[in-house]
Amino acid sequence: MSILLIVPAVNILSAPTPDAVRWKDKSFLYNMDFATQWLARLLYPLGVSTDPEQVIIGRDDWLYLGDGYERTLSVDRRTPTEAEIALAKRIGAATKAWERYLKNNGVQLFRIMVAPNKGSIYPEYLPLWARPVSPNVTDALLAEVGRGNYIDLRGSLIAAKADNPEALYYKTDTHWNSLGAGLAFRFFAQQVGMAIPELRWLPDEVYTVHRVDSRKGGDLAKFLRLTENLRDDKPIIHAQSLPVTTTHIDYDTGQIVYEGGNIAVGSRHKPLLVKAEGAINNKKVLWLRDSFGTAMSPLMAATFSDVLQLHWREGIKPGGRLEQLVADWKPDYVFFTVVERDSRVGLFAAYRPPVEIP
Repeated sequence: MSILLIVPAVNILSAPTPDAVRWKDKSFLYNMDFATQWLARLLYPLGVSTDPEQVIIGRDDWLYLGDGYERTLSVDRRTPTEAEIALAKRIGAATKAWERYLKNNGVQLFRIMVAPNKGSIYPEYLPLWARPVSPNVTDALLAEVGRGNYIDLRGSLIAAKADNPEALYYKTDTHWNSLGAGLAFRFFAQQVGMAIPELRWLPDEVYTVHRVDSRKGGDLAKFLRLTENLRDDKPIIHAQSLPVTTTHIDYDTGQIVYEGGNIAVGSRHKPLLVKAEGAINNKKVLWLRDSFGTAMSPLMAATFSDVLQLHWREGIKPGGRLEQLVADWKPDYVFFTVVERDSRVGLFAAYRPPVEIP
């Protein structure tokens, strides 16, 4: 009986403001999150995760995704199966079909940028039992799709981490930070530049660190309810000081939703057009991306004057919008940015164009 009184009392006393207390809301009064947080704080120093399906605790305060997302840990710890190799072949065939389709519809270049899993770049902080093997499923995919359309960022980022004292990924978050995103974009620029030599690119100084801020814990810390207890370094690169202003437009309605500086753009499940004043190339890019595109989005805007952004799942799902956007908006280039664990899913084998123009 006393527990029934203690739990509401703790929630009322720990509310940030008196207005935040919802006196008649049982979900607020009997919320047990505080107990989960206390348990997480107790077990974290021991390396024990209170939610191992979402996050596992590595060495030196590094956190990693668990198996709750495309079974990342289990898949990366073993060599590819015959079924995964067969899927890679189908993805390769679908990619070639799309390349022909896009070329016949006026697209000059089609590239898929694979953003590495955090464990692919920093395996040394994973528990020994969780470290990825080589070759893994991503290697099998790239062996089948070829190196033409796909840009594998793993090697460039592994090399870059040896030359940078700051980490390229957040310790407490799934994603790369602005330094990692910047160095990935620089390698992407080099690869695209070989195919389209007339394009201009940002100078190397843009990708250097201007300062390092501190921030609270990221999405992995949030899974453990330790966002306020864990801290992370946040490198700021010189790209943030570029003289670029942007206008964000809802593509479907034409409504302006933002005007101002060159801010990062989160994942979009409806098309968003970013028009950049001061971009170094007057080109149109259809960019199908995920959350790994967020830290990279200011660089894309500084490079291309018109960038139409949409989550890649919305583009290539059954009845998705890729074909319609290509036909209506007529981009010069089509780029994908997809995290490594998702680059191997079956949806990439299914998104063949329905009709290939001769």
